[in-house]
Amino acid sequence: MKDYYRILEVHQEASPDVIERAYRALARKYHPDSCTPEQRETATLKMQEINTARHILSDPARRADYARTRRKYLWCIVWREGSPGLARRWRGPSGGRGDAR
Repeated sequence: MKDYYRILEVHQEASPDVIERAYRALARKYHPDSCTPEQRETATLKMQEINTARHILSDPARRADYARTRRKYLWCIVWREGSPGLARRWRGPSGGRGDAR
């Protein structure tokens, strides 16, 4: 499961304004037109992730649904693997991928 908060580099309780500002900053940074031809494919994939994250987090109903699904997903990991499994899959704010394998 993707961590849309990590993709947009915002806290899970971020306001819609903060999410929009983060989206715009990342869009400027990763837009394929602003990258070299060698980086264009990677930038396109990153922009798709950023757009999806914004699409989910900017709509209150989708964001609430994502929050419920994310909570269930994290609890399933804790139930199956314990907290070490959660730490392996969902590293904290200090680093890590932020998405499960």
